[in-house]
Amino acid sequence: MDANGHIDIIEIKKPFNNSIITKGKHRNNYIPLRELSGTIMQLEKYIFFLNRWGADGEKYLSAKYKAELPADIEIKITNPSGIIIMGRDNKLSAEQKLDFEVVKRKYKNVVDIITYDNLIHRLQITIEQIKKT
Repeated sequence: MDANGHIDIIEIKKPFNNSIITKGKHRNNYIPLRELSGTIMQLEKYIFFLNRWGADGEKYLSAKYKAELPADIEIKITNPSGIIIMGRDNKLSAEQKLDFEVVKRKYKNVVDIITYDNLIHRLQITIEQIKKT
C-alpha cells in the first residue's frame, strides 16, 4: 500500500536457485520455468479479482484492516500491479540473465519480477545513497 492507500500485491516465494529460467535452451532461448510462469498467472488472477471487486472490495478491506491502517487512510483498488520476489540469479550466465530480463519486461505492465539477489542489490544501493545525504 502506498501513502495514499492504493494497494498492490506482493507474491513471495522461497529463494530456490532453479525456479526462474531454464538451464537449457528451447529454440535458442532460455525460457521461464513452470514455477515462474505459474506465479505470474496466480498474481494476474489476484489482480483480476481485485479489479472486479472494486468499491465493495475497498470498503470491505478498509473495514477489515482499519486497526492496522494509519488514521484517515482507506484502501483503494486503483489498477493494482504485482511484485514477485523469487529465485536467485547469482548463478545465471549473461545470456540467461538477458533472456530473463526479456521475460521480466514482457510482464512489466502487470508484474515486477525480482530475485532475492536483485532485492539485496537494490537495498545496498539504497543504503549507499542514504549514507551520502
